[in-house]
Amino acid sequence: MQSWDEVGERIAEARLAADMSQGGLASEVGLDRTAIVRIEAGDRRVSALELSRLAQALGVPLAHFLSRPPTPIASRRAALEDVSDEATRASYRLDAWLEQHARHAHWLIAEGFLTPPQVDPSVQRAEGQVDPVALAVAARSALGRPSGPLGPMADVVEQLGLFLTVVDESAEGASLLQDGYGVAVISGQAQPGRRRWTAAHELGHHLLQDEYHSDAGVAASRDEREQQIDRFVEWFMLPAQDVERVWRDVTEATEVRPALLAMAAGYRVSWSAVVNRVRNLELIDSGEARRQKANSPTRGDFLAVLGEQPVPDLEPGATGKLWRKAVLSAWETGAITAPRAIELLYGALTVDELPTRALEEPLP
Repeated sequence: MQSWDEVGERIAEARLAADMSQGGLASEVGLDRTAIVRIEAGDRRVSALELSRLAQALGVPLAHFLSRPPTPIASRRAALEDVSDEATRASYRLDAWLEQHARHAHWLIAEGFLTPPQVDPSVQRAEGQVDPVALAVAARSALGRPSGPLGPMADVVEQLGLFLTVVDESAEGASLLQDGYGVAVISGQAQPGRRRWTAAHELGHHLLQDEYHSDAGVAASRDEREQQIDRFVEWFMLPAQDVERVWRDVTEATEVRPALLAMAAGYRVSWSAVVNRVRNLELIDSGEARRQKANSPTRGDFLAVLGEQPVPDLEPGATGKLWRKAVLSAWETGAITAPRAIELLYGALTVDELPTRALEEPLP
C-alpha cells in the first residue's frame, strides 16, 4: 500500500490520461470537486468503494492506484499535464494495463501456477551488435517453425518467454522485461493483421532484452533500435524463402494480386505489410506497390480468390495457453475466487463458464 500522497498522485495522473477535469471526474463518481482536489493532494483518504468508482471512471485497474510503477516505466514515462497530447495520454493508459499484467504474471509465477518456459539462449541478445535476420531465424528455429505461417501469436510469443494480452486501448503496444520472462500488452483496436505484427514487434524487444518499450512515441535516440526490430519482424512473420516460394508460382503480372492475397490470408498479416515485404524483396517495383496499397482488399476479394478470409487473431482479452491453464489451475485448487479468475483471464470466460471444481471433502 502506498501513502495517500502517492495514491492521490496516481489518481491525478490517471485523470489527466483520461483527459478529464477535476469537476468532470467528481460528477462521474458522485463527489464534490473539492473532494477530488483533496484526494489528489493526499489530504483525504479514499474508501474502497470510492477507489473502485474512480478506477471505473478513469479506465484503469483499481490496483493501479495502490502500487508503484516498475522502475523502467517510471524512469521513462513523460510527465502528464493538462496540455499533454493524446499520444502521451494513450501511452500512460497502456502502461497502466502493462503494470496490471506484470502484477498478474508475478503472482501466478510466485504461487507456482505459471512456469516461464526455458528459452534457448541463442535467441536472447543483450549486448553487442545484433543481426535481426539471424535473430528471426533463431527464434523460428526455437519454435520448430523455420518456415510457414505462425499460429496464434499469444501462444507463439509465450513459447519464447513473453506473456502477452490484448487490451482496449489505442496505443499499439508495450512490453516490460521481468526476471526470466517478459510481459506485453497490445491494442485490440488495431486490425487483426496489425495486432499480430505488433505482437512480433514486442517479442523483438523482449528477445533483445529491452527493459521497457512502448510504441506510443519512440524517442529519436531509439530509432536505430526500432529499425532493427522492424527488420526482425518482417523476417519472423514473412521469411524471405516463404515469400519467394509463393512468388515462384506467379508467371504473369495479372497474378500478382492473388499471390499477395494468399500471403495476407495465410500468414495473417496486414495488406500493407505484405506489399512492403514483397517490395523490399524487389519482387515488385515501387509503382506496383503504390497501386496495390491504394487498393486494399475487401472480404469479398479474399472469398473470391481463396474461398475464405483471414482468421482473426489476438482478440481483446486474448492470452496464451500456458497463461490460461495457470489461471484455471489456480481456480480449480481454490487459490482464487471466481471474480479473480475472470480478472486474470481478462474476461475470456464468464463465471458460468468456469470449470467445475470439487473442493469439499467427500462424505464418509
